Amino acid sequence: MAIRLHGFLNSSKRYFQVESQPHHITGIFKKIMHSQSLHSCEFTDVHRVYYEDEADGTITFYQANQDNNSQPGIWTYLVYECLESEEKVFSDAVIDTNISPLLALLAGQKLPQVPVNICEYLNYKNYECEYLDVQLPSELNNQTGREIAHLLLDEMKAFKTSAIFTEDVGKKYQKAVLEGFIQAAREILAKNGTAKDFETAQYDVLNKIPIDDVANLIIAYNDYRIWQAALPSKSKAVEFAFKTALNLICQIK
Repeated sequence: MAIRLHGFLNSSKRYFQVESQPHHITGIFKKIMHSQSLHSCEFTDVHRVYYEDEADGTITFYQANQDNNSQPGIWTYLVYECLESEEKVFSDAVIDTNISPLLALLAGQKLPQVPVNICEYLNYKNYECEYLDVQLPSELNNQTGREIAHLLLDEMKAFKTSAIFTEDVGKKYQKAVLEGFIQAAREILAKNGTAKDFETAQYDVLNKIPIDDVANLIIAYNDYRIWQAALPSKSKAVEFAFKTALNLICQIK
């Protein structure tokens, strides 16, 4: 049996209300902006929209006040599949649903986003959102942490410069590198090490990761333009991959 939730009909789902996070609100904001552009209307003309985030399994609703007795709001729910006739909404009256963050975005402000750890920080920075002010998590919020964060971001940015790392082999290499670097960063920070210690640890990580498949892929491309696009690089991982490819070419010759 379908249920109506914030103006939308839904079936075979159970909804558990959670706190709306900044990225949920920016998702709603983008949907509203799209509606305004599509229909040439004002913000006040948009009565309801929703935004689904597959990454965290949530759906967020915006609903304007429908009458004098209701208030506009933003509601976010974790969504779970269920059998028909077992649909239910689990609301939490303690959760703040006011739209002040949305109004802040409309006024041109950014929403502060404080990640809980290094992984979440890098994910937010990787999919940089112009509406979020992504701040450092507590484990990186010191001088050494900031330097390490900068080095990690250099690695992520460099991976985007080459088609090599969009291939399956390249993606596996990128994943292994970043996981190894993040673990190394945590260990360095835990023992009050320095950014130089982290840079040394990066080479230790790279020497343990299988590299021949990526190097052979670089060679197989047989295109000097991928070298031009990727090098020189601030990324130790990218430099390492291309240096290995060059060594293999020299061995072949």
